[in-house]
Amino acid sequence: MNTEDESFERLAAADPAADAEPRPGVLRAKVDALAGTPAQVPSSGTDELAGRRERRRAPWLVAAGVAGAVALGGGGYLLGAAGAEGGAPTASDEAASEVLPPITLGGARDGAESGGDSAASEAMEGQAATEDSAGASSSADISLPGWHDGRAVFSGSGLSDEPGTAAAYAYDAREVATEAGAARLAEALGVAGEPRWEWGSWQVGPRDGDGPSIWLSADGTAYFSYNDPAADPWRCAEEPVDAQEREDAEGGADVIEPAPCAQPDRPEVSPQEATDQVRDLMEQVGVDPSGFAFDVPDDGGSEGARWVSATQVVDGQATGATWSATVSDDGIAWLDGFLAATAPLGDYPVVSPAEAVERLGDPRFGGSSWPVAYAQETERMLEESVEEDGGEPTPPPAPPSSGGDLPWPVSEVTITEARLGLTQHHDAGGAVLLLPAYELSDAAGNTWSVLAVAEEALDTTSS
Repeated sequence: MNTEDESFERLAAADPAADAEPRPGVLRAKVDALAGTPAQVPSSGTDELAGRRERRRAPWLVAAGVAGAVALGGGGYLLGAAGAEGGAPTASDEAASEVLPPITLGGARDGAESGGDSAASEAMEGQAATEDSAGASSSADISLPGWHDGRAVFSGSGLSDEPGTAAAYAYDAREVATEAGAARLAEALGVAGEPRWEWGSWQVGPRDGDGPSIWLSADGTAYFSYNDPAADPWRCAEEPVDAQEREDAEGGADVIEPAPCAQPDRPEVSPQEATDQVRDLMEQVGVDPSGFAFDVPDDGGSEGARWVSATQVVDGQATGATWSATVSDDGIAWLDGFLAATAPLGDYPVVSPAEAVERLGDPRFGGSSWPVAYAQETERMLEESVEEDGGEPTPPPAPPSSGGDLPWPVSEVTITEARLGLTQHHDAGGAVLLLPAYELSDAAGNTWSVLAVAEEALDTTSS
């Protein structure tokens, strides 16, 4: 058995970003940047600090670890933008807790673009697997709503029927996602070397990871990544291995395992100091930090570094575009961000909340019978549906009686609240837009979403 392949498959299967599709060049650039450095493999899809603690890894693990980092990127790769252009509103350093969340189109079973709660999504997937297995109980046993099977009829209650207008935006990376832009970025960050085009991105710095390096993607958001190994609190030097011992190992003797790196101490850098460092760096690369809301987790300093995130805010709402940084006592060790300007496209007609409800379930407008977020009670039911039963074996389900009505549950959902916000849209050419969208909720707290732009302002011709 090839234990490396088996371990790789287990790691890949656990990757929460398995359905995301980052550009191959960007992924390759990240692999090249990490291949010469100590281990960076995340132990979970969302714990960047834990990933960077795992310092020892075989080269075959690099690709799997990078796939998660690139796809998630602190909320970054498929999202992103930097400063405002042409008068786009800024966040004025709003606290993250005061910013309205971004809106995502499509339901929680719609794959990479889902905005649904991850725990609930996992429960839904677990429920599907349970229903497919022998002896599984029917979802009807816990009275799951009809939209659990993808069928629902929507109506509104107490919603306005007045249409309106709302602003739309686009990210413009044409001035920054270039060779000259990579050179300016490297100079601002103190990275030595000339830009080179490799695997679909501009890169500056050593390939072996022995010094600071950047790579800049030529995409619609000018996404970039920066790494300074000197500031990495989990980096440690390899102990030399005796030549005879290595030869014995390669000849079939016991494999030599390097000594583990020492656990870094709790950093002395405070959350505010870490935030200030990220703000200063954003200004160095030409991004206005006032357009972002900053956050540092309370436990971010318990394991060697502070984890700082900066969420872009437009019109008082998070866009889903973020910067993220790992800050140690020696400075910024890792940074992911975006350089594209946020350009206003003007005001567009939007449908009323009442008409938005009618769009749910219509794929032309990003509607879906599946919620993008679940009420707590719904999450509880979904979790209960996949819990292992430690009691008596369950009998197989009984078929319907002959001549009886066939089961085909359809939920009747009443939408009681509507919020107009922004959603990210990636067009066929790679451009990234921020478009008006509605977040629609029922009385229980389940939430759906749909595009708000009126049909007359949409080009619906197929390419």
